[in-house]
Amino acid sequence: MPKKLKPFIEGLAVGCVFISITMLFQIPLYMSFIIGALAALGGYRNSIKMDQEKAAKKAQNQPKDVE
Repeated sequence: MPKKLKPFIEGLAVGCVFISITMLFQIPLYMSFIIGALAALGGYRNSIKMDQEKAAKKAQNQPKDVE
């Protein structure tokens, strides 16, 4: 999976889960979509943040070349 596509898919998955959960509580459909959209946005941003932290940690653990 391309790196640029991963945050979109993770955000979409989080949004779908939240829409499903809100539908179980019989919240009106438009409110479920709003909650799902906000959750998708949060999932997207969290995915990007986690990828950046993972890359920083990997760069930090790389041995430095000393000549």
